[in-house]
Amino acid sequence: MDEAKDSGYDKRLKRPSANECSDQRPTGVEREVIDLTTAAVTKPNIILITTDQQRYDTLACNGNPIVRTPVIDRLAREGSRFVNSFINNTVCVPSRACLQTGRYTHQHGVRYMESVIETTPGLPVWEETFMQRLQTAGYETCAVGKIHMFPPKGFHETHLTNGKGQRWTTPYGSPLGPAQLGDEYAAWLEKRHPGAYARIYEQRRTEEYRTNRAAIVNVLGTEDYIDTWITENAIDFVSREHRQPFFLWYGFCNPHGPVDPPAEYASLYSPDDVVLTERHLRFLNPERGLTEAVLRRWIAYYWGLCTYIDDMLGRFFEVLRRRGLWDNTLIIYTTDHGEYMGEYGRFGKGLFHDCIIHAPLIIKPPAGEEVKPLVSGMVEHIDIAPTILDYAGLPIPRTVQGKSLRPLLSPASGDEGKEGDEGKEQILCEYTKNDQSSHGKCLRTRRYKYCIWSPSGPVELYDLEEDPGELRNVADDPGYTAVRLEMQERLLHHLSLSEKPIHIR
Repeated sequence: MDEAKDSGYDKRLKRPSANECSDQRPTGVEREVIDLTTAAVTKPNIILITTDQQRYDTLACNGNPIVRTPVIDRLAREGSRFVNSFINNTVCVPSRACLQTGRYTHQHGVRYMESVIETTPGLPVWEETFMQRLQTAGYETCAVGKIHMFPPKGFHETHLTNGKGQRWTTPYGSPLGPAQLGDEYAAWLEKRHPGAYARIYEQRRTEEYRTNRAAIVNVLGTEDYIDTWITENAIDFVSREHRQPFFLWYGFCNPHGPVDPPAEYASLYSPDDVVLTERHLRFLNPERGLTEAVLRRWIAYYWGLCTYIDDMLGRFFEVLRRRGLWDNTLIIYTTDHGEYMGEYGRFGKGLFHDCIIHAPLIIKPPAGEEVKPLVSGMVEHIDIAPTILDYAGLPIPRTVQGKSLRPLLSPASGDEGKEGDEGKEQILCEYTKNDQSSHGKCLRTRRYKYCIWSPSGPVELYDLEEDPGELRNVADDPGYTAVRLEMQERLLHHLSLSEKPIHIR
């Protein structure tokens, strides 16, 4: 077999192959017929854990010297930790569509995310998720928490939330629409503590909430907080007897803003321990309320939410081990995108800085498969769906653009953490503004990042070796003319096989 075609890349040109960028939409579904009586023995259970808006650098195993994440660190030690994993879209819904389909945004068609949840676009009818294929193969599928795709495709059972976004339209019980955090959670909370949901709503209208950039101590205790409810649903699912292998999507709502940890996590880290970088300090704006004090409090609370997630995973993993499920379960941990955390004067997400597109990714395979602890090769979120199908023993449809990461886990794939690791030459990330007035494309290699904005936005080029903080746009620097032309050609080649031409300045 030709090596370049087998790897999905034209090694000579160092560009994605035509097969990888094809624009063929699914016209039929390859189905695998299996013996369900042996499925539970021959196929592993699969758990996909996603956080919401978590930076790569908020895990101790990824180098954070302050944030405590011992449970996730142990997961990384038992599996493989990816140091160059990148998302394919910078906002929630399109990013999760890439994850579910293994396809780029311009292929699956979910390009933007509306600010009102009822109008959030769903996947087109012809797009198939990896969960649907798992169902066909006999997997029992369940989603708890935030998967952020309505209607969900490929689940036998769901216990979903809408997330904890900062925009609230109605309190629980209002006839104007569903509860922002999700009706099922809101009803559960209201039964435990009548009026509690309304108190959350009222808290978000206070002056303290506004002046501190939505960094506030939640009125709820830990046991009533949203991700505790999600964790209890995840525990309930894995505690049952399953005759078939199962797939569980365990989706946290945190650490997405508002950064409102319960009191015990709000006090976990001192604002005085927060070290602000040039990416923070250069963009301070006291007139807009963006001060060092506000930033330090915000980051300390955000870190507290990351440790809260770690504690919830500790509860969940303990149940997996106690029930004897740990060894025969594939566990994947990642997020949908990062968080600005005050860098560049911004909060949330949306643009192509590495603090947004560089994502944590940990894969723990079933017991018995030897893996290396560190993978340095560049990978994308679209690679997660085919990885799951690979472990489930299912064929990967040719319409899936990602590549299974399973070969990269093998110690034979290269020296851990070194340039010898196999991986992609480049990754693609996209963004469309909610009103669809602006569209962005980003191509990132190990050294350079090239971004364009249509219809008439700026061109950005960053030399990540010389400027890892992405503070100097060298697109118009004569010394980088050749690099700019090469990156432009790479991007157009990546897109030309699947999308009509876009504006280039």
